[in-house]
Amino acid sequence: MSGPGAWDREAEVPICLVGNKQDLCHARQVCEEEGRALAQENKCHFQEVSAAENYQEIANLFTKLIRQVMEHLKLRADRRRYSGSKSMAKLINNVFGKRRKSV
Repeated sequence: MSGPGAWDREAEVPICLVGNKQDLCHARQVCEEEGRALAQENKCHFQEVSAAENYQEIANLFTKLIRQVMEHLKLRADRRRYSGSKSMAKLINNVFGKRRKSV
């Protein structure tokens, strides 16, 4: 990933943009508005965190991201299952369909 425009959202994977060291305001290099704008531009979640002030916030962030990944995997599996059953129905129709000729 070389820059903000390089994000491949075609892959449909959950992405979360995280700004760390929120407690070090004096050393900030990216303002919150820039982070939010970048996240919005790339259709992903944005959150600023500080491990020094609240490590539980980071654990919650990872939990949320893992839930999104699990939901994404379930949706993909459901789509495949539906697609597979549709393909199976098509195959059965091709084998036993209207091609029968009387002998």
